[in-house]
Amino acid sequence: MPYSRTQVLLHWFSAVIILWATFTGFYVAFADVSASVKHTIGSINVSLTTVLVPFFALRLGLAIIGRGRHAAGEPMARIAHWAIYAATTVVLATGVLMMERDIDVFHLLVIPAPLSDAAITADFNRAHKYACMVLAGLVVLHVAAVIKHHLAGNPVLGRMRWR
Repeated sequence: MPYSRTQVLLHWFSAVIILWATFTGFYVAFADVSASVKHTIGSINVSLTTVLVPFFALRLGLAIIGRGRHAAGEPMARIAHWAIYAATTVVLATGVLMMERDIDVFHLLVIPAPLSDAAITADFNRAHKYACMVLAGLVVLHVAAVIKHHLAGNPVLGRMRWR
């Protein structure tokens, strides 16, 4: 069953931001980069993922009300998608709650940091890192499943095309 234009747009908008934030986040975490590169990538990622939050909430809401259900014979797809939704929710929530400074969204909007206790924000930072690793693993599995289905003659990616 093809998805609606809204669902396709939300899927690809989410995918681009999640992939960007994942690759660049792991890059600055594990590569030897300057403080200015870390700061720049961090600022971009905070802005992009803050913009993603309401769009992801809409996407999650559409999934909850049952738009674009998986066929009854696809329980693994259902489980995998809900795991990705759950991990993304945790990543976004912990990302906001770990902020020790105000959230500057592309210098257009400033959202006050929700918490001021450094020990609590540090706990959320730690949870955020683990959630990002889980989400990255789920995204890899998701892409691998799409490739597997395509190679088996079931081009499921066709349901995510703009119509």
